[in-house]
Amino acid sequence: MTIEKIIPTDVELVNIFGVNDNNLNYIKSMFPLLKINVRGNIIYIDGNDKEANEVIRILDEMLKMSLNKEVVETTDVELLSTINYEPNSNGKKMSSVNIIDNKTIKVKNINQYKYLDIISNSTITFGIGPAGTGKTFLAVASAVKMYAENKIRKIVLTRPAVEAGERLGYLPGDLSQKIDPYLVPLFDSLEHFFGNENLGYLIEKRNIEIVPLAYMRGRTLNDACIILDEAQNATVNQIKMFLTRLGENSKVIITGDESQIDLYKKDYSGLKKTRKILSNIDDISVMEFQNSDIVRNPIVSKILDIFPGK
Repeated sequence: MTIEKIIPTDVELVNIFGVNDNNLNYIKSMFPLLKINVRGNIIYIDGNDKEANEVIRILDEMLKMSLNKEVVETTDVELLSTINYEPNSNGKKMSSVNIIDNKTIKVKNINQYKYLDIISNSTITFGIGPAGTGKTFLAVASAVKMYAENKIRKIVLTRPAVEAGERLGYLPGDLSQKIDPYLVPLFDSLEHFFGNENLGYLIEKRNIEIVPLAYMRGRTLNDACIILDEAQNATVNQIKMFLTRLGENSKVIITGDESQIDLYKKDYSGLKKTRKILSNIDDISVMEFQNSDIVRNPIVSKILDIFPGK
């Protein structure tokens, strides 16, 4: 049986198949029993239905990357071919990654999978993109996995105490009561993996710390994974201060959405400036998520497409 895959005519085939058809040739080498031929913008696949459908899945993901203006490289094709997809209750396909004990997470698209891979192999990772792409949750999951595997001894999560135009001075309560609501999303992610009781114990032992960004000054953190969330609301100097907390055998993950800056003056945001300055340094990686990577209700990505960006 022959399966056909049509590539839209507005897509440059070289963006999918690679220079000198490197990506296509890699797929052929992965599925030697299939006959894969290209005529114009149509790909013909002959052979085992299961393998043919797997090739279609890989091509669909490559096409999504190309439509998002991403360069599809052979390493991406290799990564796509290694994902063990399983259908969920909605019929969508995703990959399971074990984090701690019997707790697994579902990786729902190639960019999420690449993000986990980048975090694993980089000392400093920037996760940039709109709300709902899973950048913070996956950062926390990566930190928990490192902790469970005894690669680190401490998890530190922090974020600027700025949100949706509010200023701390106008909020009720003492400093602790003012700050706690800003840290709730981080508590929720950790509680998902450790449970409420274990999380409380780990916080009491200071194996896990959740603190405002201002409290990071003057510290050096060894054997730790340090996550800065909502970094679009930090200034260049604050991000510089945060990055210089990095000690021996530690990793840093910085997440943020450059379209949701809540600072009084948006020009004060240091996220975009900092990642551009550092982008050419080895062992610092950037993962940029798109609206198409949003895994909340599908209407969220449509809303973000309509609203002005920055």
